[in-house]
Amino acid sequence: MSSSLLKIKRLFSKQWLLVSALVFLLLFQLFYSFLFPAYGSNDNWQPVATYLPKFEVQANDNFLLEKVYPLISPEYRLSSDIGHNLELALNFNAEYFDGHTFLSRPLYPFLIYLLSLPVSLFVTPSYGIIFGLAIFLNFVLITSAVLLLFFFLKKLLSLKVAFLSSVLLIFSPYVRASLIQPLAEMLMVFVLSLTAYLLYSYIKKPSTFKLVTYSLIIGVCMLGKMFFAISFFILLLAIYFRHYKEGIIFLIIHLIPLGWWYLWVTQVWYLPYYIHETQHFKMGLWLLDIFKWPWYETARVFLAAVPNFIRALIYGFILIPVVFSIIGFKALSFKSKNVFYFGSLFSVFTLFFIMNLYFAHHAFLLFPIIYPTAVLGIDRIAVYLKGYQSWLSPVFYTIIIGLIIIISNINIYRVFEYIGF
Repeated sequence: MSSSLLKIKRLFSKQWLLVSALVFLLLFQLFYSFLFPAYGSNDNWQPVATYLPKFEVQANDNFLLEKVYPLISPEYRLSSDIGHNLELALNFNAEYFDGHTFLSRPLYPFLIYLLSLPVSLFVTPSYGIIFGLAIFLNFVLITSAVLLLFFFLKKLLSLKVAFLSSVLLIFSPYVRASLIQPLAEMLMVFVLSLTAYLLYSYIKKPSTFKLVTYSLIIGVCMLGKMFFAISFFILLLAIYFRHYKEGIIFLIIHLIPLGWWYLWVTQVWYLPYYIHETQHFKMGLWLLDIFKWPWYETARVFLAAVPNFIRALIYGFILIPVVFSIIGFKALSFKSKNVFYFGSLFSVFTLFFIMNLYFAHHAFLLFPIIYPTAVLGIDRIAVYLKGYQSWLSPVFYTIIIGLIIIISNINIYRVFEYIGF
């Protein structure tokens, strides 16, 4: 290896440099997404001008619009759900939560509301300011998520896998579509990265204090979105490793924040508790009626479950990472890799089956296992090609990583509706 290549290799082995590069790439993705936004073509996506009459536009909003709006692509569209988050973040009180769609998932607007408190010392919060704080929160959340993933994978696998997996996350279709929307999607990426990091920390050095603390943290995070695949996975690990006591403790403690929020809503605000997903989409309720259906309807649901899950997984990652993940799974060297890999898939599949909904953007939340194993799969083939010609390995790496990034950063909604409503 030439001296110049050795210098480059040593440079990229420096952790501080890689962390700085990841933060820079996140900033690039933020600006790129505003300049070339990804959005759907249906009525769930509207231009900014369509939303302005719906909200009270104040003087500071006009100032922001005059300074910032010209820098944003005229193609920029807002998701239909952003109005809910902006309203709740600006007015986090019983009146606005009464019968609200997001009553059961208050964490994201609450975090924006918390950010608005110090701002309110200098200027009256408005919808424009709340929108800006939401984008700032998104950036903080995705930065934290990427760095947590990076340090977790560095400890578990290697520096190279950690860095490339983090890069793929930054330029993923999920982050590309959601980073510039005041939605809870960046919060969910953070929750999955945090869960993976906390779980690794607990397994390396378990303690009662960690069990209780981490369970409470995960429980609070579930108030962002009730992605109970996390709960299923942790309980599955407890059963597999026969840590039944720890599993029961986790189950009880991680439900405390949800129970506290329910009591606050019903006993302090005196509001009826409302779960939009259950009442609107009948999530989970269909299981109560399944034996009342004609046999062919029941058979249709069961037979379609696995194909629908595979389809959501392929669409969630735009195929290529899933293919290489299958190849790279064998390269995992730690014990019990089967339960961690297939247990994660099974947990998300179980949640999808209970919901009877198979969203691509929910399948993407398997990124903590898909991206690192995809990098391992790319590496396995690169090593194989190196046996023929040494130059084939870096060329293959560059082509595949580049192809994944390019495909993930087109307007994916031109192909299919990535985030479902």
